[in-house]
Amino acid sequence: METLSRTGSINRRQLMAGAGALSAATLSGAGRFGAAQAAAPINFVGWTFRPDMVQGYVDFYNKSYGEQVSYSTLPWPQYHQTLEQRAFAGDIVDVMYCFHTFRERWAQTGMIRTLDDLPGVDELKKAMMPANLESLLNREGKLIALPYFVNLYILMHNEPMLQQGGFDKPAASFDELIEHCVKLKKDKIAEYPYLPNWNPTITGTTPQFLTDCFAEGATVFDARNKLVIDQDPAVAQVLERWKKVYALGLVTPEIFTKPSSTDVHRMMFTGRYAYHSNISNYLQTIASDTKESLLAPKKARMTPYPGKVGSTYMWTDSYVLNANTKSIESAWKLMQFVGGNLHKDWYVQQQWAIGSGLDNVYPDLYKEPAVVTSYANWVDLPMLRAQYDKGKVSGAFKEQWYPEYDARSVTILHDMIRKNLSVAETIKALVALHKSLA
Repeated sequence: METLSRTGSINRRQLMAGAGALSAATLSGAGRFGAAQAAAPINFVGWTFRPDMVQGYVDFYNKSYGEQVSYSTLPWPQYHQTLEQRAFAGDIVDVMYCFHTFRERWAQTGMIRTLDDLPGVDELKKAMMPANLESLLNREGKLIALPYFVNLYILMHNEPMLQQGGFDKPAASFDELIEHCVKLKKDKIAEYPYLPNWNPTITGTTPQFLTDCFAEGATVFDARNKLVIDQDPAVAQVLERWKKVYALGLVTPEIFTKPSSTDVHRMMFTGRYAYHSNISNYLQTIASDTKESLLAPKKARMTPYPGKVGSTYMWTDSYVLNANTKSIESAWKLMQFVGGNLHKDWYVQQQWAIGSGLDNVYPDLYKEPAVVTSYANWVDLPMLRAQYDKGKVSGAFKEQWYPEYDARSVTILHDMIRKNLSVAETIKALVALHKSLA
């Protein structure tokens, strides 16, 4: 009997076999573009985030374009694994959300198709920021996704708490951040002043690790995507700092049990933390949701990320097209609506930017007056765009081994933080993990 991998996913051989069984239903059998056809039913599946908003613009799309899109969601923790199992069983989901670390796997196993041969692709590529476009390409340089939104790590601070502690401006370095937090704890202003995003999911601990390494100018993966953290002293310095802030009691142990980055950012609603690092869009609710957050309006603010160079990790989540869709024209049309500019006014991207603060790969979006006005309610947009310009992508996520490395490295990093491993042992364990998978 076939078993699932340690990450809960079907292994590559299983997934390729399942995808191959459906190969007859690819583009060659799906009709030609330009032929007069009735709208085909399309299944559109995403992880559960703002389903009310998505259903609203899907309804608008169906009504405006005479299409038949059926939208549904899956819970985030097992989202990709569930879709892999469904694909293996022969189910076809025409258009799907896809986290960046799964795109290459899905492309190589035949679950999704490349997009370069589809109409309008060249125009979309030209409209994207180059770094984000590169991240949407597979290892062979083919486009395999359209952008959902950009995740960019930032640092935010609790302005009233810093003022209460006698600080007239936020920390400009990590040493200064630690000094602030030690004083806030000593003065009993905050029990746990620092809130790094060490949650155990793929949007938490490992992106936080990459961010803090990139901020110091450290090299984590080389040009061939080999893990080289044992060759750069700056990586060890980052890990020593992680151990230090936890040993000083500056970080709550609760962080290790939070099931998502969304849950972590809600901790800031309480106003009990001085500094928090997370994905940029979470600052929107922290700083503007007066019903939920004690730090609204605008008591939580962004500050430039500290470190030698101040770069942070950036990745692009996406929409992908099932390689076995029987309705290529309708499926691609939906892709262009949600991930492109089919409606000519950045209709979907504006909704996400205004409604949830989600950044996007299209610079023209930030020229829209409604977007500029909305962002002014919760963030310094020029500062955010400056941090965006420092955002770094990593090509390692395009390797088939990366999702499992990503998931299993969290346990190693958490063991180090909790004093079960030294920094040297941690680096050795991570390198060994990489070698066992690559």
